[in-house]
Amino acid sequence: MAPSDYVGIGSPSKERHPGPPDNLITGLIKDSFSFPTLLVIGALGQTALMLVLPPRYALLPAVALLVRAITTTVLAVRNNDPATNYAIIPGRTSTVLPRETYDPAGTQQSPFDPLKPPASRGIVVLHLGARFNHPLGPLAPGAKQMGDHFTACNKRVLAEAKKFGCLGNTFWTANDSASGSNNTFMNVYYFRDVEGLNAFAHDEVHRAAWDWYTGEFVRKLGYTHLGVFHETFYAAPGAHEAIYVNMQPTLLGATSVLTRNEATGEDEWVQPLVKGGNHALLRSQYSRMGRVAGEKEGEKGEDGQA
Repeated sequence: MAPSDYVGIGSPSKERHPGPPDNLITGLIKDSFSFPTLLVIGALGQTALMLVLPPRYALLPAVALLVRAITTTVLAVRNNDPATNYAIIPGRTSTVLPRETYDPAGTQQSPFDPLKPPASRGIVVLHLGARFNHPLGPLAPGAKQMGDHFTACNKRVLAEAKKFGCLGNTFWTANDSASGSNNTFMNVYYFRDVEGLNAFAHDEVHRAAWDWYTGEFVRKLGYTHLGVFHETFYAAPGAHEAIYVNMQPTLLGATSVLTRNEATGEDEWVQPLVKGGNHALLRSQYSRMGRVAGEKEGEKGEDGQA
């Protein structure tokens, strides 16, 4: 009996599937200041309006924002459709990295190989981020320049995704500060292999960012209040798996993998998200990794995957 096909959530596309917005500037403004600080800023803004406008008009912006917030909340609660409100995919989904080529007119009609487990290929994960170790957060000296460099690097790696083998990224902010402000942000990137990641590390845009930080910011100006970091992980074949339940596309599920359509001779982008309950290899953690229960690290399962 032939195995069932993986059922992809989306269809192959000539354009890269849009990932979640990073909202870098908005996120930093909202998360880098404590709640009392934001209240003070709002109070000062309202006071300034009261000084230049009659009271009845000065209150209009605050009233309008309040009415908008109440209206959108009521509509969302009455609608009660998470898939509409938050782009959630109902039910269970998982990730399967597609083939490098497929042929809709031939025997390999699906971008996903039904004979191979989801973790049949390795993947590289990069955590790239920074922290503002300064009371002014994103308003600290050098913060704007660093933000510009991070934005340039992000645009570069996504624009040259084929060259670097970048599958996509998700933007995160930390919630671990005793001060109540979240001054640490991070992009989680996924790459096909270490070689692609290394090519990005030596790209001129990334080199310019690193030279600015280590040269001008640290050595020339003597600043230490901006921290940067990266972590790299290589998940070998048979050593990674994912499951999402009632979630919007996120992390690896929000990426796009470049594959070749042999029927048209064109490159296409494929989301690695598939429905989670239609295939035997998606039913357990071990099966998603292509291993058997009780198998020790380094051993091979029945399908030959380490």
